[in-house]
Amino acid sequence: METITVTVRTIDGHFKKTTDVPLDMLIQDFKEQAQELANLSAVPCDLILEKTNKILRGSDTFHGAGIQSGSLLTLTPNAEGGC
Repeated sequence: METITVTVRTIDGHFKKTTDVPLDMLIQDFKEQAQELANLSAVPCDLILEKTNKILRGSDTFHGAGIQSGSLLTLTPNAEGGC
């Protein structure tokens, strides 16, 4: 299984982690794990690909979303709440 290395952080910079993820992993599963590690599981957040500043869809895989190794992903408050 092919993996890529990505960095995820919170918008305020209090949490930052670099990790390897499989290309076939769903964005939603990754976001949930990242929120748990950042102690934000109960807070609704979006995951944004910093390179394009676009919100990633949870139903996409890393491969399907075109995310490349070295990408920076940011957990940000969505319209319904805040991080």
